[in-house]
This record gives sequence, C-alpha cells and structure tokens, in this order.
Amino acid sequence: MPIAPVFTSPCDLASRLPAMIAEFLDIEQHLKRRFREDSITDILIASLLSLPGNDVVVQTPSEAKTGGDFDLVIVDPGSEDAIQFRVQAKRLTPHANDWTTGSYVELSHPHNSGVQSRLLVSGIGRESIPTIPLYAFYNPAHVCVASGETVTGIELASGWEIRERVKAMVKIKPKRLPYKRIGSLQPLFFPLSTILCPPRPVGGPVIPLPTEARNAVEAAIETRSSLAGFGQTLRISAPPEVPVLAGPDSGGRRRSDAVPRDLRARQIPAIIRTAIERRRERIVPARVKRPRVVLIAEGNSAET
Repeated sequence: MPIAPVFTSPCDLASRLPAMIAEFLDIEQHLKRRFREDSITDILIASLLSLPGNDVVVQTPSEAKTGGDFDLVIVDPGSEDAIQFRVQAKRLTPHANDWTTGSYVELSHPHNSGVQSRLLVSGIGRESIPTIPLYAFYNPAHVCVASGETVTGIELASGWEIRERVKAMVKIKPKRLPYKRIGSLQPLFFPLSTILCPPRPVGGPVIPLPTEARNAVEAAIETRSSLAGFGQTLRISAPPEVPVLAGPDSGGRRRSDAVPRDLRARQIPAIIRTAIERRRERIVPARVKRPRVVLIAEGNSAET
C-alpha cells in the first residue's frame, strides 16, 4: 500500500481508506512496532491532499507538533457557508482473544485525567465557524474481521458522547468502567463516509456542501446518542436557514440568496479565505494549533 494512496474523490477515499488503514495496523504485529495515532492521521491527511484537482488545502502549524488531532473544514465560498470537524484520533490496543475487550488505552489522556477530551469539547465555543468535536478510532484488520465487519479501520464518534464517558472514568477507578473498550464504544461509531460522501448521484459535485456534511453528521450522532434528550450533540451555533431553490439551473444545490451578504461573509474567517485563495499551493503554513484540512465545495463535478 502506498503511503498516500490516490483516490478519485473524497467519497472514494472514505470507502477504501479504512480497509487500508486496518491492514496497515495489522502489520505492526509482525514488525513488533507500535504505530502511533499521528502516523495514521498523517496517512489520512496525505491521502486527502492527493485527491485530484485544487479543492483540498492543508494548513500546517508553524511549529512541529505531535498528536493525532486535526481539523477538517468543508467550505462553500459561493454561499459563505462552512462547517468544521475537530477530530481527536485514538488507536485500538487489541485483546488477544476477545475483540470486544480491546481498548483505546489513551482515551482519558493524559494520565487518566481526561484533560484532552475536556479541551476538545470546551474549545468549540470559541471557534468562528460552527464546529463539531469528533473522535476518530483506528482499528486493525483482524479486529474488523472478528467483529463480522461491523467495525472498520476508521470509525467516528461524537466528541460530546466520548467526553461524558471520560468524565465518568475520571471520577471512578478506570478499571471499573468498560468505556475504553471497543465493545462499549461501538454503538457510537459511524463511518468516515458520513462526512465525505455527498447525498447526490454520480455526476454531481464530489465534495459535499457544508450543510450536507453537517446534517449527515448530526443525524448520525443523534441516532446513536444516549444523550440526545439533553441536547449534548447540538451545542453549536446554528447557521441561518437557507431555502433550496429548485430551478432548472440549481441542480438541487443550496442557494445563498436568503442570507444577507454581510452575515454570510462573517461565516468564513480570514485564515480560511487565505487557504481558498492559495489553494494551488496545496500545503500552506498558517497560525493554527493543529493541521487543518480544507475541502472546497465549489464547482466540483464527477466525470463518471
């Protein structure tokens, strides 16, 4: 497997990359070497960057940083709409005999304090665009097989839900609660395709609109959330409602006519505008705390 596999579209990546990541994680059993979360995240980011066209930009921190966290932004310059997913990655430490008891041992990092999960969620309110916190769980192939393919190499879950479990583990001795185990967390999982596969037939734009990605992720979280009644998955500022104008030239895409220009302009911060303007450079140094992948949903259409 190439370090940065080439895919035809974001949806193609979301469909094929999880199996490749799972196989990659299985290799460590033979190498006697443990791959860190940041190694897998680097492959994911590099794969997104290898997508054809000039619709993917990666903003990189000025200083080297370790860790598996990154931001994924989908922006539509035409409507001034954007959504950001803040992703914290964790990899599975598999159990030798029972796949369900494999554990994400660093879930309450650092030192079982839960500080990392708290920062993931608490920083959302300070963002200038709607932001949803997520966890990405990386799993080896033999675990995926043992699960009957109900688990893939990359699974996503609500950052709010995981935070509640981490808080419970911090209050009680961690070994008394199963919340780090894959069998306990699996009901929260949803696939990467939830974000990257637009709900439109072949021939339409290959990058989903921000509203489409946001709605899909919110729906996935709500259907899996035991906290839905408490509103835990809806603590993000809602963008103004924009009607879908079904005209002959609209293609079913969301139009921005109902949103005042000055309001829409405030939805895309200058740092993301810069990424859009410098898209041909592909990799742009920026004042960001973590790598940020920007997907530009503008004038994209699949050929086949």
